[in-house]
Amino acid sequence: MSAWTDLGDGVFVRQSRCCQMNSTVVIHDGNAIVFDPGVLPSELSDLAAFVERRAPRFENTTLVFTHPHWDHVLGKPWFPLAATVAHVGFGDEVDRDAAEIEASTKKWVESEGEAWPRPFEAFTPALTLRGTIGVRIGGREMLVYDVPGHSPSQIACYFPDIGLFVAGDTLSDIEIPWLDGPPWVYRRSLQALHWVFEQEQVKHLVPGHGSVAHGRTDSYKRLLRDIDYLLHLEGEVGNAFTLGASLEETQDRLAKMSYVGKDAAYSMNDVHRANVKFAFDGLREQAEMRQDGRTKET
Repeated sequence: MSAWTDLGDGVFVRQSRCCQMNSTVVIHDGNAIVFDPGVLPSELSDLAAFVERRAPRFENTTLVFTHPHWDHVLGKPWFPLAATVAHVGFGDEVDRDAAEIEASTKKWVESEGEAWPRPFEAFTPALTLRGTIGVRIGGREMLVYDVPGHSPSQIACYFPDIGLFVAGDTLSDIEIPWLDGPPWVYRRSLQALHWVFEQEQVKHLVPGHGSVAHGRTDSYKRLLRDIDYLLHLEGEVGNAFTLGASLEETQDRLAKMSYVGKDAAYSMNDVHRANVKFAFDGLREQAEMRQDGRTKET
């Protein structure tokens, strides 16, 4: 089966055999926009050759990085003269995590039977963005949204003229919301996207990992499902915390929850357990802050 999917309107998705990670290519009038080029060296070579055939001039290629996790930041050496775009916080995160990115890359690439050809080098994108903003790239209007929760500097992008929503590591059919902090941060990011699926004609939603969702209804269902997961997580952890349960007791209790990827081959069990810890630690921090406030008042 081909790794490539043609969505029409000049939009192509290449899925890696590593973690089912998606790289999205948008071609328009000899321009190419490449989202999160990855993951394996052989796949990146295929991706670069695909783009070169359609946008042979290097100045007509733009790389957009949705967030600075290891599997999303590896492709720049295959497009050495391309313009680069990401969140304003991207460069600092990549610089901070460069050693971890290098180690994760080596581990995963070798597990797939390939060798990483060069050390990872941190970089700062040429164009950095924050907030909700519209930009024109590759001859197309692109709306950019901050969606923290999985990474502080994660963005999602929407092309109104072709109905394409590139979701970063959100809204996957094989992953639950993968937290990097308290769940309400991620939940607010998803809630802020409601209007996109209510008012815009979303034709395709491409997540960072898993299958493309087609049409506004199927895309919106993913949004509602993930918000429901986060609300359930917050509610159950809150109940356990109020009853005085320990973190380990809370994790064991919430292991019974139903969620995407539970006990699957691409398992979300460890991610869910870590999510419980993020929720629990957030409540504990709030309780400590309230206690500190009362102590200062007295």
